[in-house]
Amino acid sequence: MRDARWMADGACRGARVDVFYPIEPSFEDARRICSRCVVREECLDHAIAERERYGVWGGLSPQERRKLIVENLRRNA
Repeated sequence: MRDARWMADGACRGARVDVFYPIEPSFEDARRICSRCVVREECLDHAIAERERYGVWGGLSPQERRKLIVENLRRNA
């Protein structure tokens, strides 16, 4: 695992876990928290590098992250 010291600065620190891993796919509360986060980019980079399959990371849902990965792969092909 890469250096994760950035996590200590996350706006999500101390937030309820269910906000970022909702049972029903409603990510608005998590997106609101992520929108003001100073380490949002690092969070998203981590999620992509570690292939996080669940939850909101860097303000993106799992589906949005997969789409971003595919777009990047196509662009770099």
